[in-house]
Amino acid sequence: MEKLELIDVIQQIVQDTVQAHGPLTTGYGTVKSTSPLTISIQTTKMDVTEPVVVLTDNVMRKEVTVQGETVIINPGLNPGDKVLFLRANAGQNYIIISKA
Repeated sequence: MEKLELIDVIQQIVQDTVQAHGPLTTGYGTVKSTSPLTISIQTTKMDVTEPVVVLTDNVMRKEVTVQGETVIINPGLNPGDKVLFLRANAGQNYIIISKA
């Protein structure tokens, strides 16, 4: 019988735990509403809403005022938009990284 070192056992436990929780996975979803922000996850058809859904700057509405005129830099998300997300913390957070 092979004798395992304590460090080997700890490393195996950590690897098994990380794999079980799936620290980050990607997926696609569809914006169902913007207030509150609700995303329908493509694979499970499950709806997730704020505060579980977190937006990155890539998908947030941005506008500036230039000489008294408002210019939209990024229109943000609208119902029907397809999005790419990262699922983090074993599904406790969905980080919307871009429009698909």
